[in-house]
Amino acid sequence: METSKTLNSVEAGGSALVVGIRAGSKAQSRLESLGLVPGTMVEVLNNGGGPMLVCVGEGRVVVERGIAEKVLVA
Repeated sequence: METSKTLNSVEAGGSALVVGIRAGSKAQSRLESLGLVPGTMVEVLNNGGGPMLVCVGEGRVVVERGIAEKVLVA
């Protein structure tokens, strides 16, 4: 089985395609509310030591590191 990389592994300035979510229903609902669903392209604006700043569509969202680990990207 191939291991996908997670959102928190994408460097600032990089883009990725969300290919899956590996989370429980509460975290999955949170990610859906942010627009992070499979098939969505995202751009990482900031991936420093704290929460990540991610561009999703026309908006920018802050994603906690623990949640970012649940987002599988390609």
